[in-house]
Amino acid sequence: MRTFFFFLFLLLIGSTFEGYAQSVNLSDSLKNVFTKKPTLTGKLDSRNSFITGKSAQIRGVKVGVSFGNRMILGLGYNWLNTDFLESVQTNEGSVKADIRFQYLAPFVEYVFYKKNNWQADIPVQIGFGRSFLTYEKYGARYVVERNNIVLYEPSMIVEYQVLGIFGIGGGVGYRLMLKNNREIDQQFTSPMYILRFRILFDGVRKLLEN
Repeated sequence: MRTFFFFLFLLLIGSTFEGYAQSVNLSDSLKNVFTKKPTLTGKLDSRNSFITGKSAQIRGVKVGVSFGNRMILGLGYNWLNTDFLESVQTNEGSVKADIRFQYLAPFVEYVFYKKNNWQADIPVQIGFGRSFLTYEKYGARYVVERNNIVLYEPSMIVEYQVLGIFGIGGGVGYRLMLKNNREIDQQFTSPMYILRFRILFDGVRKLLEN
């Protein structure tokens, strides 16, 4: 079922790009994008997904540079914001440990539709991080089962811009674990639905100049 959702999502993205490519020359459009002066952008997002069938929220803080409000390149930090417990065997028996899931992710985001206050874009990020278990015992904190992770997250987001300063949006995506931590008995590959809040620094700058 997860594989079905993933390929369905890829089909949706592919159809969108195909429709866009029919209306404009995509390579020429990208060349024009990078001739624009880059401006700073930052955003918070909340990606709701599932871990082994249970609802899980991943939060992210992202900063980047925007070229002509069409292409954004940047870096984000993401972490699991939902409490999950897993049993760990110690010398003194089983204890409940918290799951930690965190990663840095370079990302690229292309705006394929923009009209009035609305825009639609396709963000793609590749995350590099770690997951591990942590628990407390006798006043000390222990970290166990730590290992590296690599993941791929494509998505599609629709956004409404308020006063040219803030962007509020939502969308859908998919988290595909390219390298998982096999020491943690949880399934992190999952569809996602996304909430976003973004500060449009270029709009703030223009407002201050006026």
